[in-house]
Amino acid sequence: MKLIYIRTDFPNGRAHILIRDTEFTYPELVHFVMVLSNKGTLWVDVFWPYDQESEGYTRRISEQQFWQTFREWRLHGIILGDSGKVAEMLARKRLSKKH
Repeated sequence: MKLIYIRTDFPNGRAHILIRDTEFTYPELVHFVMVLSNKGTLWVDVFWPYDQESEGYTRRISEQQFWQTFREWRLHGIILGDSGKVAEMLARKRLSKKH
C-alpha cells in the first residue's frame, strides 16, 4: 500500500481530503482509505469510480496538511456517513449514462 494525501475543492464549496492508495490495482476504481467532507460527513475505506472532472479540482497535500484539516473539520463535528447510500447513488449515476 502506497498512500498519498490529496484535497479536492469543488466549485460549489464542497471539499474532500483523501488518503489514496496509489497501488490499488483496478483502473476503473480509485481506493480511498478515508474520505472526509467539510459538510460534516465521514466515509472510511471507500472504493470510488475514477472521476476525470474531480481530478481538475484535486491537488496533492502533505500528510501534515491532511491531519491539520482533519482536526479542524473534526472540531466542527464530523459524523459517520452511510457508504451504502453512496454506492447506490454512484450505481444509479453510472447506469443512467448513455453508452
